[in-house]
Amino acid sequence: MKILKYILLLILILIVIGAIYLATLDGKYEVTRSRVINAESELVFNELNDYKNWEAWGPWYEQDSTIQETYPANTVGEGASYSWTGKDGKGMMKTISVDKPNRIDQEIVFETPFGDMLSENDWILEKVDGGTKLTWTMKGELGFFSRFMAGSMEENMGPMEERGLELLDNTIQKKVKEFSITHNGLVDYSGGFFLFTTTSSSIEEIGAKYPLMMLKVNNFVNTNNVRTTGSPFTIYHKFDEEGGTAMYSVCYPISEKMITPIGSDIVSGFMERGMYFKTTLKGGYENSENAWTEAYDEAAKLPDYDIDDKGEPFEIYVNSPINTPNPADLITEIYIPVKENAISLTE
Repeated sequence: MKILKYILLLILILIVIGAIYLATLDGKYEVTRSRVINAESELVFNELNDYKNWEAWGPWYEQDSTIQETYPANTVGEGASYSWTGKDGKGMMKTISVDKPNRIDQEIVFETPFGDMLSENDWILEKVDGGTKLTWTMKGELGFFSRFMAGSMEENMGPMEERGLELLDNTIQKKVKEFSITHNGLVDYSGGFFLFTTTSSSIEEIGAKYPLMMLKVNNFVNTNNVRTTGSPFTIYHKFDEEGGTAMYSVCYPISEKMITPIGSDIVSGFMERGMYFKTTLKGGYENSENAWTEAYDEAAKLPDYDIDDKGEPFEIYVNSPINTPNPADLITEIYIPVKENAISLTE
Protein backbone atom coordinates (compact mmCIF):
# COMPACT_ATOMS: atom_id res chain seq x y z
CA MET A 1 0.00 0.00 0.00
CA LYS A 2 2.92 2.33 0.73
CA ILE A 3 4.18 1.81 -2.81
CA LEU A 4 0.74 2.73 -4.20
CA LYS A 5 0.70 5.86 -2.06
CA TYR A 6 4.15 6.83 -3.36
CA ILE A 7 3.02 6.27 -6.95
CA LEU A 8 -0.10 8.39 -6.46
CA LEU A 9 2.00 11.07 -4.77
CA LEU A 10 4.46 11.01 -7.68
CA ILE A 11 1.62 11.32 -10.17
CA LEU A 12 0.20 14.24 -8.22
CA ILE A 13 3.60 15.93 -8.14
CA LEU A 14 3.98 15.45 -11.89
CA ILE A 15 0.52 16.91 -12.46
CA VAL A 16 1.37 19.92 -10.32
CA ILE A 17 4.70 20.38 -12.09
CA GLY A 18 2.95 20.03 -15.45
CA ALA A 19 0.30 22.56 -14.45
CA ILE A 20 2.96 25.01 -13.29
CA TYR A 21 4.83 24.51 -16.57
CA LEU A 22 1.71 25.06 -18.66
CA ALA A 23 0.92 28.17 -16.65
CA THR A 24 4.26 29.66 -17.70
CA LEU A 25 3.53 29.13 -21.40
CA ASP A 26 1.93 31.64 -23.71
CA GLY A 27 -0.84 29.94 -25.66
CA LYS A 28 -1.13 32.72 -28.23
CA TYR A 29 -0.02 32.14 -31.80
CA GLU A 30 -0.07 34.04 -35.10
CA VAL A 31 1.04 32.65 -38.45
CA THR A 32 1.20 34.88 -41.53
CA ARG A 33 2.21 34.29 -45.15
CA SER A 34 1.90 36.50 -48.26
CA ARG A 35 2.00 36.05 -52.02
CA VAL A 36 1.59 38.39 -55.01
CA ILE A 37 -1.02 37.01 -57.40
CA ASN A 38 -1.16 38.27 -60.99
CA ALA A 39 -4.86 39.13 -60.97
CA GLU A 40 -7.23 41.94 -60.04
CA SER A 41 -8.10 42.24 -56.36
CA GLU A 42 -11.80 41.78 -57.14
CA LEU A 43 -11.11 38.43 -58.77
CA VAL A 44 -8.98 37.18 -55.86
CA PHE A 45 -11.57 38.46 -53.39
CA ASN A 46 -14.42 36.67 -55.18
CA GLU A 47 -12.47 33.41 -55.13
CA LEU A 48 -12.01 33.67 -51.36
CA ASN A 49 -15.47 34.99 -50.57
CA ASP A 50 -17.35 31.81 -51.59
CA TYR A 51 -16.54 28.71 -49.53
CA LYS A 52 -17.59 26.45 -52.40
CA ASN A 53 -14.51 27.66 -54.32
CA TRP A 54 -12.16 26.40 -51.62
CA GLU A 55 -12.34 22.78 -52.73
CA ALA A 56 -10.19 23.71 -55.75
CA TRP A 57 -7.22 25.03 -53.74
CA GLY A 58 -7.54 24.18 -50.03
CA PRO A 59 -4.16 22.66 -49.00
CA TRP A 60 -5.80 20.39 -46.42
CA TYR A 61 -7.31 18.29 -49.21
CA GLU A 62 -3.80 17.13 -50.11
CA GLN A 63 -3.30 15.93 -46.54
CA ASP A 64 -6.72 14.34 -46.01
CA SER A 65 -8.66 12.90 -48.94
CA THR A 66 -11.50 11.85 -46.60
CA ILE A 67 -12.70 15.40 -45.96
CA GLN A 68 -16.40 15.88 -46.58
CA GLU A 69 -17.98 19.33 -46.64
CA THR A 70 -21.45 20.45 -45.61
CA TYR A 71 -22.71 23.71 -47.09
CA PRO A 72 -25.63 25.75 -45.74
CA ALA A 73 -27.81 27.99 -47.93
CA ASN A 74 -25.35 30.90 -47.67
CA THR A 75 -21.69 30.34 -48.56
CA VAL A 76 -20.87 33.88 -49.77
CA GLY A 77 -20.09 37.06 -47.85
CA GLU A 78 -20.75 38.11 -44.28
CA GLY A 79 -22.55 35.41 -42.31
CA ALA A 80 -21.53 32.65 -44.75
CA SER A 81 -20.26 29.38 -43.33
CA TYR A 82 -19.45 25.73 -43.97
CA SER A 83 -18.42 22.71 -41.94
CA TRP A 84 -16.39 19.57 -42.57
CA THR A 85 -15.40 16.20 -41.20
CA GLY A 86 -12.17 14.32 -41.83
CA LYS A 87 -9.75 11.85 -40.34
CA ASP A 88 -8.49 14.51 -37.92
CA GLY A 89 -11.94 15.49 -36.69
CA LYS A 90 -14.56 18.12 -37.36
CA GLY A 91 -14.52 21.83 -37.90
CA MET A 92 -16.55 24.86 -38.91
CA MET A 93 -15.72 28.20 -40.50
CA LYS A 94 -17.80 31.37 -40.55
CA THR A 95 -17.28 34.75 -42.23
CA ILE A 96 -17.50 37.54 -39.65
CA SER A 97 -17.01 40.60 -41.86
CA VAL A 98 -16.05 41.59 -45.40
CA ASP A 99 -14.65 44.78 -46.92
CA LYS A 100 -14.76 44.15 -50.66
CA PRO A 101 -12.21 43.86 -52.20
CA ASN A 102 -9.76 44.62 -49.38
CA ARG A 103 -10.37 42.23 -46.50
CA ILE A 104 -12.22 39.16 -45.23
CA ASP A 105 -12.34 38.21 -41.53
CA GLN A 106 -13.37 34.68 -40.60
CA GLU A 107 -13.62 32.44 -37.56
CA ILE A 108 -12.58 28.78 -37.42
CA VAL A 109 -13.58 26.25 -34.78
CA PHE A 110 -11.69 22.94 -34.64
CA GLU A 111 -12.96 20.11 -32.47
CA THR A 112 -9.95 18.65 -30.58
CA PRO A 113 -9.48 16.13 -27.72
CA PHE A 114 -8.73 19.15 -25.51
CA GLY A 115 -11.93 20.94 -26.49
CA ASP A 116 -12.89 23.35 -29.26
CA MET A 117 -10.01 25.43 -30.63
CA LEU A 118 -11.06 28.88 -31.87
CA SER A 119 -8.92 30.71 -34.43
CA GLU A 120 -9.18 33.93 -36.41
CA ASN A 121 -8.62 33.58 -40.14
CA ASP A 122 -7.94 36.87 -41.95
CA TRP A 123 -7.31 37.74 -45.60
CA ILE A 124 -5.87 41.13 -46.57
CA LEU A 125 -5.70 42.15 -50.25
CA GLU A 126 -3.57 45.03 -51.54
CA LYS A 127 -3.23 46.24 -55.13
CA VAL A 128 0.46 46.27 -56.05
CA ASP A 129 2.60 46.24 -59.17
CA GLY A 130 2.11 42.81 -60.66
CA GLY A 131 -1.38 42.22 -59.31
CA THR A 132 -2.66 41.65 -55.78
CA LYS A 133 -0.65 41.05 -52.63
CA LEU A 134 -2.64 38.53 -50.59
CA THR A 135 -1.79 38.08 -46.91
CA TRP A 136 -3.19 35.10 -45.02
CA THR A 137 -3.10 35.22 -41.20
CA MET A 138 -4.29 32.62 -38.70
CA LYS A 139 -4.15 33.53 -35.02
CA GLY A 140 -5.67 32.59 -31.72
CA GLU A 141 -4.96 31.34 -28.21
CA LEU A 142 -4.82 27.68 -27.28
CA GLY A 143 -6.55 26.35 -24.17
CA PHE A 144 -4.68 25.62 -20.96
CA PHE A 145 -4.03 21.94 -21.65
CA SER A 146 -3.04 22.46 -25.30
CA ARG A 147 -0.99 25.63 -25.06
CA PHE A 148 2.20 23.59 -25.25
CA MET A 149 1.46 23.29 -28.99
CA ALA A 150 1.61 27.06 -29.55
CA GLY A 151 5.34 27.01 -30.12
CA SER A 152 5.00 24.60 -33.04
CA MET A 153 2.13 26.41 -34.80
CA GLU A 154 4.50 28.44 -36.99
CA GLU A 155 6.32 25.29 -38.07
CA ASN A 156 3.13 23.34 -38.74
CA MET A 157 0.85 26.00 -40.20
CA GLY A 158 3.34 28.16 -42.09
CA PRO A 159 4.02 25.61 -44.87
CA MET A 160 0.29 24.91 -45.11
CA GLU A 161 -0.45 28.60 -45.71
CA GLU A 162 2.34 28.82 -48.29
CA ARG A 163 0.97 25.80 -50.14
CA GLY A 164 -2.57 27.16 -49.95
CA LEU A 165 -1.52 30.49 -51.47
CA GLU A 166 0.35 28.65 -54.22
CA LEU A 167 -2.66 26.47 -55.05
CA LEU A 168 -4.98 29.49 -54.95
CA ASP A 169 -2.68 31.34 -57.36
CA ASN A 170 -2.62 28.35 -59.72
CA THR A 171 -6.41 28.08 -59.62
CA ILE A 172 -6.90 31.76 -60.40
CA GLN A 173 -4.39 31.69 -63.28
CA LYS A 174 -6.29 28.79 -64.84
CA LYS A 175 -9.60 30.65 -64.53
CA VAL A 176 -8.11 33.82 -66.01
CA LYS A 177 -6.93 31.93 -69.10
CA GLU A 178 -10.22 30.16 -69.83
CA PHE A 179 -11.84 31.17 -73.11
CA SER A 180 -14.36 29.96 -75.66
CA ILE A 181 -15.10 30.81 -79.29
CA THR A 182 -18.65 30.50 -80.59
CA HIS A 183 -19.61 30.90 -84.23
CA ASN A 184 -23.06 32.47 -84.28
CA GLY A 185 -23.44 32.41 -88.05
CA LEU A 186 -25.01 34.89 -90.47
CA VAL A 187 -26.56 38.07 -89.08
CA ASP A 188 -28.21 41.08 -90.67
CA TYR A 189 -26.52 43.98 -88.88
CA SER A 190 -28.59 47.16 -88.80
CA GLY A 191 -25.67 49.64 -88.76
CA GLY A 192 -26.21 53.24 -87.63
CA PHE A 193 -24.47 56.44 -86.61
CA PHE A 194 -21.32 56.48 -84.49
CA LEU A 195 -18.57 58.76 -83.18
CA PHE A 196 -15.02 57.72 -83.95
CA THR A 197 -11.35 58.56 -84.15
CA THR A 198 -9.02 56.97 -86.70
CA THR A 199 -5.32 56.14 -86.86
CA SER A 200 -2.80 53.98 -88.70
CA SER A 201 -0.08 51.98 -87.04
CA SER A 202 1.82 48.73 -87.10
CA ILE A 203 -0.30 45.75 -86.13
CA GLU A 204 1.89 45.26 -83.05
CA GLU A 205 1.03 48.78 -81.83
CA ILE A 206 -2.75 48.28 -81.90
CA GLY A 207 -2.85 46.95 -78.34
CA ALA A 208 -1.01 50.02 -77.02
CA LYS A 209 -2.85 52.62 -79.13
CA TYR A 210 -6.37 51.29 -78.69
CA PRO A 211 -6.81 52.24 -74.98
CA LEU A 212 -5.66 55.82 -75.68
CA MET A 213 -8.08 56.15 -78.60
CA MET A 214 -10.90 54.69 -76.53
CA LEU A 215 -10.14 57.14 -73.72
CA LYS A 216 -10.19 60.05 -76.19
CA VAL A 217 -13.63 59.11 -77.57
CA ASN A 218 -14.96 58.35 -74.09
CA ASN A 219 -13.83 61.76 -72.80
CA PHE A 220 -15.54 63.48 -75.73
CA VAL A 221 -18.75 61.55 -75.04
CA ASN A 222 -18.73 62.45 -71.34
CA THR A 223 -17.72 66.09 -71.83
CA ASN A 224 -20.48 66.69 -74.37
CA ASN A 225 -23.12 64.56 -72.61
CA VAL A 226 -23.55 62.39 -75.68
CA ARG A 227 -26.04 59.54 -75.32
CA THR A 228 -24.52 56.36 -76.66
CA THR A 229 -26.69 53.47 -77.82
CA GLY A 230 -24.44 50.48 -77.29
CA SER A 231 -20.97 49.15 -76.60
CA PRO A 232 -17.80 50.58 -78.16
CA PHE A 233 -16.33 48.88 -81.22
CA THR A 234 -13.37 48.97 -83.60
CA ILE A 235 -13.63 49.07 -87.39
CA TYR A 236 -10.67 47.71 -89.35
CA HIS A 237 -10.44 49.69 -92.61
CA LYS A 238 -7.19 48.08 -93.74
CA PHE A 239 -5.27 45.16 -92.27
CA ASP A 240 -2.07 44.28 -94.11
CA GLU A 241 -0.59 41.20 -92.46
CA GLU A 242 2.30 40.99 -94.93
CA GLY A 243 3.26 44.63 -94.38
CA GLY A 244 2.38 44.50 -90.69
CA THR A 245 0.27 47.67 -90.80
CA ALA A 246 -3.36 48.53 -90.10
CA MET A 247 -5.78 51.43 -90.35
CA TYR A 248 -8.64 51.36 -87.84
CA SER A 249 -11.21 53.46 -85.99
CA VAL A 250 -12.38 53.26 -82.40
CA CYS A 251 -16.09 54.06 -82.21
CA TYR A 252 -19.11 54.65 -79.96
CA PRO A 253 -22.61 54.09 -81.41
CA ILE A 254 -25.02 57.04 -81.18
CA SER A 255 -28.69 57.46 -82.11
CA GLU A 256 -28.31 60.32 -84.59
CA LYS A 257 -25.75 62.16 -86.66
CA MET A 258 -23.69 64.62 -84.65
CA ILE A 259 -21.78 67.61 -85.99
CA THR A 260 -18.51 67.77 -84.04
CA PRO A 261 -16.35 70.93 -83.74
CA ILE A 262 -14.11 71.82 -86.71
CA GLY A 263 -10.64 70.36 -86.22
CA SER A 264 -11.79 67.78 -83.68
CA ASP A 265 -10.16 64.34 -83.72
CA ILE A 266 -13.63 62.94 -83.02
CA VAL A 267 -16.03 62.89 -85.97
CA SER A 268 -19.38 61.33 -86.81
CA GLY A 269 -19.84 58.43 -89.21
CA PHE A 270 -22.49 56.05 -90.46
CA MET A 271 -22.42 52.28 -91.02
CA GLU A 272 -24.72 50.86 -93.68
CA ARG A 273 -26.89 47.87 -92.94
CA GLY A 274 -25.30 44.63 -94.15
CA MET A 275 -24.80 40.89 -93.84
CA TYR A 276 -22.03 39.63 -91.57
CA PHE A 277 -20.69 36.38 -90.19
CA LYS A 278 -20.67 36.74 -86.41
CA THR A 279 -18.31 35.05 -83.96
CA THR A 280 -18.26 35.57 -80.18
CA LEU A 281 -15.10 35.34 -78.09
CA LYS A 282 -15.51 34.92 -74.35
CA GLY A 283 -12.14 35.41 -72.71
CA GLY A 284 -9.09 37.67 -72.58
CA TYR A 285 -8.07 39.81 -75.52
CA GLU A 286 -4.91 37.73 -75.99
CA ASN A 287 -7.22 35.17 -77.61
CA SER A 288 -8.45 37.63 -80.25
CA GLU A 289 -6.07 36.45 -82.95
CA ASN A 290 -7.32 32.86 -82.60
CA ALA A 291 -10.92 34.04 -82.65
CA TRP A 292 -10.42 36.13 -85.80
CA THR A 293 -8.61 33.29 -87.56
CA GLU A 294 -11.39 30.84 -86.73
CA ALA A 295 -14.03 33.37 -87.74
CA TYR A 296 -12.52 33.84 -91.20
CA ASP A 297 -12.11 30.09 -91.63
CA GLU A 298 -15.77 29.49 -90.78
CA ALA A 299 -17.00 32.41 -92.91
CA ALA A 300 -15.12 30.97 -95.88
CA LYS A 301 -17.16 27.75 -95.56
CA LEU A 302 -20.54 29.44 -96.06
CA PRO A 303 -22.30 27.76 -99.01
CA ASP A 304 -24.19 30.78 -100.34
CA TYR A 305 -21.96 33.66 -99.25
CA ASP A 306 -18.42 34.85 -99.88
CA ILE A 307 -16.30 37.07 -97.66
CA ASP A 308 -16.68 40.65 -98.90
CA ASP A 309 -13.11 41.86 -99.34
CA LYS A 310 -14.36 45.41 -99.91
CA GLY A 311 -16.27 45.43 -96.66
CA GLU A 312 -14.87 46.48 -93.31
CA PRO A 313 -14.84 43.93 -90.46
CA PHE A 314 -15.36 45.15 -86.91
CA GLU A 315 -15.49 43.92 -83.33
CA ILE A 316 -17.77 45.02 -80.50
CA TYR A 317 -16.59 45.03 -76.86
CA VAL A 318 -19.72 43.96 -75.00
CA ASN A 319 -18.19 44.57 -71.57
CA SER A 320 -15.12 46.33 -70.22
CA PRO A 321 -12.03 45.24 -68.25
CA ILE A 322 -12.78 48.16 -65.94
CA ASN A 323 -15.80 46.40 -64.42
CA THR A 324 -14.94 42.82 -65.38
CA PRO A 325 -12.21 41.62 -62.98
CA ASN A 326 -11.85 38.18 -64.58
CA PRO A 327 -10.58 38.44 -68.19
CA ALA A 328 -12.26 35.09 -68.85
CA ASP A 329 -15.62 36.91 -68.61
CA LEU A 330 -14.82 39.51 -71.29
CA ILE A 331 -17.05 39.23 -74.38
CA THR A 332 -15.99 40.36 -77.85
CA GLU A 333 -18.25 40.03 -80.89
CA ILE A 334 -16.52 39.74 -84.26
CA TYR A 335 -18.32 40.68 -87.51
CA ILE A 336 -16.93 39.72 -90.92
CA PRO A 337 -18.71 41.27 -93.93
CA VAL A 338 -20.09 38.77 -96.47
CA LYS A 339 -22.06 38.94 -99.73
CA GLU A 340 -24.12 36.45 -101.66
CA ASN A 341 -21.94 34.50 -104.07
CA ALA A 342 -22.46 34.29 -107.81
CA ILE A 343 -23.94 30.77 -107.68
CA SER A 344 -26.60 31.86 -105.17
CA LEU A 345 -27.51 34.93 -107.21
CA THR A 346 -28.08 32.93 -110.44
CA GLU A 347 -30.29 30.27 -108.86
